[in-house]
Amino acid sequence: MTTNNIAFLFCAHYASEGKMALDSLSLEGSCMAVFEPRCGRPPVDEAELTKVIEKLDGVRHMELFGGCCLSKLSDGDLKGCRLHIHRFANCFAMLLDQRIIDECLAKRAYLTTPGWLANWPANMKRLGLDQDTARAIFAEAIDRIVLLDTGYDNHCVKRLGQFSDFVGRPHETIHIGLDIFKLMISHAYQLRQYESRLEKLSADYRTLQKQATTNAMAIDLLTSLARVVDEEQAVEGMMNVYAMLFAPKTINYLEFERGLPDRLWTRPHCSDDIELAAIKKRLAAVEAESGYTRSGHGFVLRITKRGVATGVIELDEVAFPENLDQYLNQALGIVNISVLPIENARKYQKLAAIEDKLRKANQQLVQLATTDALTGIANRRTYDECIEREWRRMLREQLPLSLVICDIDFFKRFNDHYGHDEGDDCLRKVARAIDSQAMRPGDVAARYGGEEFVMIMPATPAEGALHIAERIRQSVAELNIPHACSDAAPYVTVSIGVSQVAPQDAQDMSISALFHAADVALYQAKRQGRNRSVLNMVSGE
Repeated sequence: MTTNNIAFLFCAHYASEGKMALDSLSLEGSCMAVFEPRCGRPPVDEAELTKVIEKLDGVRHMELFGGCCLSKLSDGDLKGCRLHIHRFANCFAMLLDQRIIDECLAKRAYLTTPGWLANWPANMKRLGLDQDTARAIFAEAIDRIVLLDTGYDNHCVKRLGQFSDFVGRPHETIHIGLDIFKLMISHAYQLRQYESRLEKLSADYRTLQKQATTNAMAIDLLTSLARVVDEEQAVEGMMNVYAMLFAPKTINYLEFERGLPDRLWTRPHCSDDIELAAIKKRLAAVEAESGYTRSGHGFVLRITKRGVATGVIELDEVAFPENLDQYLNQALGIVNISVLPIENARKYQKLAAIEDKLRKANQQLVQLATTDALTGIANRRTYDECIEREWRRMLREQLPLSLVICDIDFFKRFNDHYGHDEGDDCLRKVARAIDSQAMRPGDVAARYGGEEFVMIMPATPAEGALHIAERIRQSVAELNIPHACSDAAPYVTVSIGVSQVAPQDAQDMSISALFHAADVALYQAKRQGRNRSVLNMVSGE
């Protein structure tokens, strides 16, 4: 029976997403729990959390995810369970980049999820809203209902329509999946695993350090190995210690892994496979704590830890065999100390592997945070950071800066006619076509939102930017994606606005002026019939 050491706690509205994510991740020793939704109700308190913990007997860590519903809670210990609070500006941020959420809210969107929609009539009733009141409130504050579809509930679109009719507002769906949600859970799990292993490794290391103090001579001899983090170097260092103390003609060390014979080191080096197999077989058969070699001029030590063999070391033909008993007693006093560098090197390598996993998880998180999930190119967040950086660089280096805005012509008609799946595929293909024209290292193509894309071109004059814009337009046209509902062409096309600002004109201007100029050019391209590029220079006057 598996013991659950870590529990993931979500609002009941996200219970299905949580179960799907945990099932797919298969995180050993983990389980899931839920708390009642808090929408329109007081936040979760410690009393309610205590009841949840009592039902999860033996759980040592609880990872709580949510928004303002967790405002009364903080990291700490409760009933012997360590709480780790993951509080977001709002619970939607567990599924979607916050910038996209902010953009939706700025456009007066009411965001919802499959979990909330599953019981939307009860949720409306709990909020005290009948249909007339709801319609009045939503008409005043909301322009559209937006479903963040995580992909688990086939009925959520139907419920979205019912809810939309109830409040009298139009609706749309954003297909987001569970990538960010799963990465959020995986990151928290890996962090707890890392901390637990680090604590265990630290405890083991402290124990080994205490053992090292029992033999001052051995400590002096092993000082040079204190910083060795490579296992082979540690083994060689240990063999050097025995060579210094006892001057044997041969030293053989058989390493055990999980109680079974593993790697063999010999000194002098032996390359004869038959002889190596014989040495390994002989050392693997050693069961006593210590003994003498067949020649009578050496000794063998079996190294154990908590009753499990970790290695066998054999020293033969020592320099002064008349002192063999003394040597054996001395070796028994340092044998456990002599392998400390080896154990430390192993633990260091394991810790390094854990840190590498955590680093890769963080890299994946950064990748998700800076990349548009649908198209795979840079997202709005990356664009905002890049345009600010390039604006400052333009002023500093006195080089021109150009911006291109691309909009897919009649994309709503395309979506309505061919469906959202084809619409998503169209966005991906257009994004790749645009990104393929970002030739120089400094050029950045990004999805700005919906069917709108941008490209930042540092140190690029207007003529060059317009040339790139035309290449983008041609590249999209050459995709030859059928578009039966377009007034511009029988295939998918883009309209493009281009703007450029010179450093001498930008001193008293803001980035928004550059974007506005490109947006105006885009509007002119649409008025002129679409499927064309228009340039609008930014003037400082």
